[in-house]
Amino acid sequence: MKKLLALIVLLASIMISPLTTHAMEYSIDHMKIDAFLQKDGMVDVTEVQVYSFEGKFKGITRTLIPKKGTQIIDVKATENGKKLKVEQDDNEYKIYRKGKDEEVTINLTYTIKNGVQRYSDVGQFNWPFFDESNESDYEQFDVYVHPPQPTEDVIAFGDEEAFGTANINDGGIVHFAMGKVPEGSNGNIRVAYDAELFPGTALTKDKPMREEILAAKTELQEKQAAFEERKEFLANLAPYIVGVFVFYFLGLCFYAWQKKRVTGMEMERRFPAVYFIPKADMSMPATISFMNSGIIGAEALTAALMDLVRKGYVKRKNEDTFDVVHRNTDYQHENFLIHWLFDTIGKNGVFRLEDLEKYTKKKANQSKYRKDFETWKQAVQDEVKSHHLYEKKTKIRVWAGLSSILLIPLVILFGVHELFMWVFFSILLFIGLGLFALFYRPRTIKGTKVVQQWKAFKEKYPEINVDEWNEQMDDDQKRAFIFGVGMNDKRMKKKNEQLLEAIPPTSYAGSDLVLFTAIAAASTSFESANNTASASSPGGTPGGGAGVGGGGGGSGAF
Repeated sequence: MKKLLALIVLLASIMISPLTTHAMEYSIDHMKIDAFLQKDGMVDVTEVQVYSFEGKFKGITRTLIPKKGTQIIDVKATENGKKLKVEQDDNEYKIYRKGKDEEVTINLTYTIKNGVQRYSDVGQFNWPFFDESNESDYEQFDVYVHPPQPTEDVIAFGDEEAFGTANINDGGIVHFAMGKVPEGSNGNIRVAYDAELFPGTALTKDKPMREEILAAKTELQEKQAAFEERKEFLANLAPYIVGVFVFYFLGLCFYAWQKKRVTGMEMERRFPAVYFIPKADMSMPATISFMNSGIIGAEALTAALMDLVRKGYVKRKNEDTFDVVHRNTDYQHENFLIHWLFDTIGKNGVFRLEDLEKYTKKKANQSKYRKDFETWKQAVQDEVKSHHLYEKKTKIRVWAGLSSILLIPLVILFGVHELFMWVFFSILLFIGLGLFALFYRPRTIKGTKVVQQWKAFKEKYPEINVDEWNEQMDDDQKRAFIFGVGMNDKRMKKKNEQLLEAIPPTSYAGSDLVLFTAIAAASTSFESANNTASASSPGGTPGGGAGVGGGGGGSGAF
């Protein structure tokens, strides 16, 4: 459970961390737009954009996407009256003004051709100055719509980010005070004046539009009111819904902890005797794999070769040569390892360390080496599974998985209603329950015994003295030595060296530990072979793309 909770915390930290970093940082402190509606239906626009830069920059960008039937023309940029270079790429305009670590105010002017739609009773300006394609936050966004001449007959409203921000000032000037506008937002504004103010504008349609516009405003207000009502209802309900899932998840965690505790107590009751070196419940490669959470590297291959020698399947002929004695092994992975090392890499039942280097240096053999290594690892895992060291607990895992799925509509519902705190908590619960469903496999009594006894040995081994070591059976000493090599534990490997130094010189020639120390040096050869084979492993690079459509726009920098 500790690993599960740690993984949840890690995923949560990734979620709230920024995904990308940039050498140049900027913020758009203020965007002020004045749209001057003309009698002929043209709209002259002046934008004042205030940027704050950190680092070097070349300029800013402004995306202006015209609506159907309109056209954006005469785009010009200035700073303090000085003209700036403007480069157009489709709907994106690059405004060149390089600098470093400063605040910049850019004036942008352009004209929207056919920006006003004229009907028999009103002329309307219906326009989005930004849309969901915008990739920058606006800290303050203000739009002022000016009629061709002063008037008091005004209809004004906006949707999404512009909803509820319209203020009608003297002379019929409409101010949309939107405040902060996040990236990826939409916000259409809609302003209508009497049709008589646009005598030079061609009729869009010869029909009245005032009532339809007012109806659209009313409908939008009603939708927003309904949205706010649902949001308030969900905000009040969310603590209870999320709370139920929190208690459910905590209940699962408590169940897992209690299960682990009871299993540990039962293990101690059944196996009260404590051995310094645990008894052999399975092969050493399987033990190392189980204790290493299934991770098997070059050290495990060395340990596996040592285990073949320990069991008498293989004998060491000289410093770097090994011969097969017999192939009647206990496990399939042992038989496969003998065939792999002594027949495929070596020849005729003889394996030399130099054979390993020669074999993996040939590119034609490298993919075969990786495949055989994976086959051997899988065979080791098959032995681990055969010992029933984990319980399946299918029912509780299925229930946890199904309950996590129930959180998906909640995440969507909370997100749509802008209840982002509850979205965050729901996602955490979804991840927690999902991980529980995927990875919860409590150890059996046997599995608990293996883990606890080998962990205890791992802690005590570096502190053992020579006399205690000499009291151990020869086979137990070998397994202890193999375990230290296979786990690649520095303290245990150091203790191996110390115990070897304590062997009297007269015993060196026939000492199995001296033999094992020589075999342990083979880990360098196996590691080198693994690295050589892995270096040729195929890789790839991801790709991506994006698309934008419709009226709107956004801002940026380069």
